[in-house]
Amino acid sequence: MKPRIFLYIVGLFLLGMIWTACKDIEGGKKKSKIPVYLRATKSVEEMSTTHNKFERMKLQILGHFSNKDQVKAAIQEGEKAEPVQEFIIVPIMDDRPGEFWVYLEFFSPDLMGEPIDQRVEQYVQVDRDTFTMEVYYLKDPKRFVNAWKNEKFPKINIKEDLIRDEKCDLTIIHQDDKPGTFKTVPPDEITCEMLTSTTAARYVDLEYETDDEQYLMWFKFYDKNKKHLKTTDTGGQIFKRQDPMDPRYQDLTKTK
Repeated sequence: MKPRIFLYIVGLFLLGMIWTACKDIEGGKKKSKIPVYLRATKSVEEMSTTHNKFERMKLQILGHFSNKDQVKAAIQEGEKAEPVQEFIIVPIMDDRPGEFWVYLEFFSPDLMGEPIDQRVEQYVQVDRDTFTMEVYYLKDPKRFVNAWKNEKFPKINIKEDLIRDEKCDLTIIHQDDKPGTFKTVPPDEITCEMLTSTTAARYVDLEYETDDEQYLMWFKFYDKNKKHLKTTDTGGQIFKRQDPMDPRYQDLTKTK
């Protein structure tokens, strides 16, 4: 082989190694930027290529969500707005075929250390298009406040740490007319009691729809006699997925 050809080949090889190293560094920087509580999530683009319905639903459920954009838009239009609220859902325990467990924490961004709601949910695949969300409450909720900030979520013992509440379970179906989206099925009767409520509302009927970018939620509240008190506006509450790669995103592990 002629020296010039040899040097040319070596040069191409070295350039390839440098390019690969740069890509690895770039990927490492992106990964290190993602907060611990979002490391199990995927981008909207990645989710859109997931065709297994159960896996797609799982990815849609996990993440950090906020209604701040909808609240801001309502205020700008001079309309009555809901308070800004957010929730974070992270995976816990090991996945088993056809099921997975998550921890949900619902909070006001100004009172992150005092969650509005905390619970554990188990999602189970019933058939190709139908799933159930089984609800559990924590016996010692204070122990898990902001636990999603930890590198490793505290170990949960189902029998010792959780209280099963089958009255708040939901059935979820894939919407064939809107591929890649999922929606809850309205219950036959109102049975979900708000155990931590400090207002006149004692029961709630929650309906929601998910896609890769957001949750769309409707709440109906009832008093202790199951008399209707309030219903979310027809358009629903929009909780948008927060993107950790957005330069404006605030890592909540760095806030008190």
